[in-house]
Amino acid sequence: MFKKCLTALGITAGALILGSCGGSGDTYTIFLYQENVVYDENMPVFQRANEYAGIELEGILQTYDTNYDSVYTLQAADIDLVVNDQDTIEASALREGMFADLTNLIEEHAPNLKAYFDANPEQKEWATASDGKIYGIPFYTDGLTAKGYFVRLDWVRILRDNNKLPKGISGSTDEELKASLDNMTVATFEELLKAFVDNKNLINPTATGWYPYFDRDTDFVISELAALWGGTADYYLDENGKVHYGILEDEFHDALNHIIDWAAKGIINTEILNESTDDKRVTYYAQNSGGVTHDWIGTTYSFNSDVYASNLVEDFEVYCFLPPIREDGTRLEPTTRKLIGNVTAINADLPEEDQINLIKWIDFFFTEEGKNLSNWGVEGEDYTVEADGSFKYTDNIINDNATALANLYARGAQLQAPGVQDFAYEEAWLSPEAAKAMEDYDQYLNKGYNDLIYPNAKLLTTDYTAVNAAKSSIAELLNQNVATWIKRGTAISDQEWNLFKQSIQSAGSQNVIDVLQRIVDEKNK
Repeated sequence: MFKKCLTALGITAGALILGSCGGSGDTYTIFLYQENVVYDENMPVFQRANEYAGIELEGILQTYDTNYDSVYTLQAADIDLVVNDQDTIEASALREGMFADLTNLIEEHAPNLKAYFDANPEQKEWATASDGKIYGIPFYTDGLTAKGYFVRLDWVRILRDNNKLPKGISGSTDEELKASLDNMTVATFEELLKAFVDNKNLINPTATGWYPYFDRDTDFVISELAALWGGTADYYLDENGKVHYGILEDEFHDALNHIIDWAAKGIINTEILNESTDDKRVTYYAQNSGGVTHDWIGTTYSFNSDVYASNLVEDFEVYCFLPPIREDGTRLEPTTRKLIGNVTAINADLPEEDQINLIKWIDFFFTEEGKNLSNWGVEGEDYTVEADGSFKYTDNIINDNATALANLYARGAQLQAPGVQDFAYEEAWLSPEAAKAMEDYDQYLNKGYNDLIYPNAKLLTTDYTAVNAAKSSIAELLNQNVATWIKRGTAISDQEWNLFKQSIQSAGSQNVIDVLQRIVDEKNK
């Protein structure tokens, strides 16, 4: 706290101005960033949490700090509360002692969180690091289905009306069109995307860019696309409990060649791996230049609502179709929701009194009031309670100025501070079409998605250096090679592929496999 007070009060013209530090009523700092939204003490949810704990809490991030990873690296050791992914928090705690062990603080000063852990031992286990200590309190997510495939139905209508639809897609009514889209094979899906390439002049002759398939999630786009051909860039667990690394398998080689071919045909942009901070749905839909994407179902269906209408072409409509049928007759949605979101940790250098103040702040979100606030906002302003006990949003959340989720974020709700998410919050704003799509997708989800990531795979202190170094090197190798191959536009030869696999293995892939296999074997004892 002393260092932080010096930073906050400043040094003036040779005179050091000191203020009192430590004790009740101090101003603490928090690192919280989520989808271009940062903590703001004026958000009603956090106003109440701060009041409950009897503290003042200031955010250290600004909305323009999209380089928040760099901010974390440079400043985390000097911030009182840090909200970040569990892997990062636990690595910093185990290796550098950066974050406090919360285990005893919870027992003695967080009665609501303790009661939650007592009633939910699995969730407590998820919060517990490999050394048996708790360094961060999660945001426990709810629901399973996350993403789905979306197509511009208005574009499909244009192709139909001009006899440009590929074989296998037809229908004089929207319902017939949707049914045929739901039954596309991967080959037919590719033909539809090629039809978008070939008929730009029919759809939007003035468009300066053209994106038959786009994806804003550049970190995962290659792995998710690879699933269309049975490949993955992720580690996965087979039915016999053996860990595999998809990058090293022939299926991924085959999938990459298909992706490269898509780029050569103009189906995907050769710059698809470039990072971007904007929401490409907003950009490409407003420009009428984006055809198909793979994205979150609830928010993507929101583009059919009046919230975006003024920025979109007449008759704009997206439709979520089922995962295309692969060569072996199966379908797969390669994602599902993670079991937890970010976790909140307390700086280990703080005096005990300050740690107690901050665990009380965390504990608030596990009270009934805190849970309702973090899910729904402020009762009477953001939602009302119906006679049957259900919650209903007010016009403050459901309006034509922004999406429900954006309005909730502005209130401090659904930002991944500690707490327990209730999927009912999302059901309350989902369109009927989105709710149905989520239900339809359930049977195709990659149910093993969470097996080999946090919170299920806990690394030991001795694992971190080797595992994280390997993962970082492998990610760099993958992105560099994929970017080169996509821009080149020709298939990866067997010789090239073998050299690529050797480079991945030299970077330490087997070390990661061995660590994950050890974790799996220990859990299965």
